Amino acid sequence: MLTRIKAGILLVLTLLLAGCGFQLRGGDNLPPELQRLALVGDDKTQFYRLVSARLQRAGVQLVEPDALTPILTIAPLTQSNSVASVNTSVEALEYATRFSTRFTIDIPEQPRQVFNVTFNRSFLDKSEQALASSREQQQLREQMEIEAAKQIIRQLNRLSF
Repeated sequence: MLTRIKAGILLVLTLLLAGCGFQLRGGDNLPPELQRLALVGDDKTQFYRLVSARLQRAGVQLVEPDALTPILTIAPLTQSNSVASVNTSVEALEYATRFSTRFTIDIPEQPRQVFNVTFNRSFLDKSEQALASSREQQQLREQMEIEAAKQIIRQLNRLSF
């Protein structure tokens, strides 16, 4: 009897959550206006390929740009480093890295919408282990490309027309 009550409560809660529009984070449900989209950017970069793959996974049909199709333009991911901390010999110990990109969405008969994506990360300078340090920087860049692609999809999910 107790298990039936628990099951009934669980069913009611599930229906309430579904009825109010709740969606688990990470669900790529883009607005219907963006189900057919032209993607513009440097198609030779890993970042472009990540965004393209995420859009396709979200059910977007990527097409060539034309007058009736929304156009998503992504700028390359830029990276800048600055010294975050130094040791007593005034040698850099830690760097702060800023990754940023910009993307625009042009929808016919609507104003252009511009979005910025920025991430800050830090990493230690391992000058005595140059190979490890460069490998860490490469991994950091790859992670930030993935995060930026996710952020673009999240921001597109929130658009309303």
